[in-house]
Amino acid sequence: MPRNIGIIDQAVRAMVGLAAIAYFLRDGFHVPALGLIGLFGAYLLATAIFVHCPLYGVLGLSTYGRLDKSV
Repeated sequence: MPRNIGIIDQAVRAMVGLAAIAYFLRDGFHVPALGLIGLFGAYLLATAIFVHCPLYGVLGLSTYGRLDKSV
């Protein structure tokens, strides 16, 4: 899994992911539609932790600003 998320993208994903999870958990689990917000937050947080976004890989995108991407 090559790194394809830059440091700013990683920080934004972590903050938005934590905020989405907190919003999901604030009223409990009784609203089913909020589950999508929780899943979205978990996805963002996981991609921030592992610094790899599968969607970026499929689309051929990268926010990792390293010049030598052979690693």
